[in-house]
Amino acid sequence: MNRGFVPALGTPLDSNGRLCKESYAKQIERMIEAGAVGLLSMGSMGQQAFISNDVCVEVAETAVKAAAGRVPVFVGAMDNSIKRAKARIASMEHLDVTAFVLTTPYYEIDTPAQVEKYFSEVAKSTKHNIMLYDLPGVTNYKITYDMVCRLKKEIPNLIGIKSADVQMLRKIRLNPEFEGFNTFCSNLDIFDVIYPWGIGSILDGMFTCTPVNGQKLVECMNKGDREGAAEALTNIVALRDKLLELDLWPAYSAAMNLLGFEGIHAPDWITESDDEVIAAVKAEMERIGEL
Repeated sequence: MNRGFVPALGTPLDSNGRLCKESYAKQIERMIEAGAVGLLSMGSMGQQAFISNDVCVEVAETAVKAAAGRVPVFVGAMDNSIKRAKARIASMEHLDVTAFVLTTPYYEIDTPAQVEKYFSEVAKSTKHNIMLYDLPGVTNYKITYDMVCRLKKEIPNLIGIKSADVQMLRKIRLNPEFEGFNTFCSNLDIFDVIYPWGIGSILDGMFTCTPVNGQKLVECMNKGDREGAAEALTNIVALRDKLLELDLWPAYSAAMNLLGFEGIHAPDWITESDDEVIAAVKAEMERIGEL
């Protein structure tokens, strides 16, 4: 993987829960124009846990077609049992994806042995690569460095991990046994600081609604312009914090609509954004130069 940003794509749906294909393809094109070095289809911000299985296939197919081989495409296949995860992957096995992305089961799992069995059994079911997604805030289970070491030996098609645990990512980068292993940071707030460590890829959903600042962030880091990078990252984090303040899902959907990516970028149980929320999102996006 080239160093840079990988957006966790938002998934635009219509009122019936079907994919808005043109909007999704438009979002992907904008991300590639902004310099994205890869795409994550159906991560946590891409509603993978909420959309129906048949729509998941359509989303992945659209992402692969729109990317057209220009950047790697990672596809979320998270689920709560080995059988369900295998079935989800099997439905997308025909696609030319770089890797399927798996969190730990997020309903209830208790021991390292259970987690490792889950990943190992699911990985055996596919000809494609597998990437781990360490998301303890959602799954309530932390993937550890020692676990990654064991899994790397057990799973030949394991190629990387996304995590906010920068100490774990640093250990992986410093371990020669992990040569060629992809590390994606999801600790957005300090990415400009850890970039020199060699943890050179940031994977986050916020890049989908901040393509201008995302492009500037990476360009400045590559030029050694730490001040410019810090300014761009501060803008991205400021918008994230504003969305959280306003209610993340409806505010994020409003931000995507303001960029011209039509559709509902949020679970079907959210309440719609009112005019006041939309105005606040718009004002912040204008302030940071995204509109």
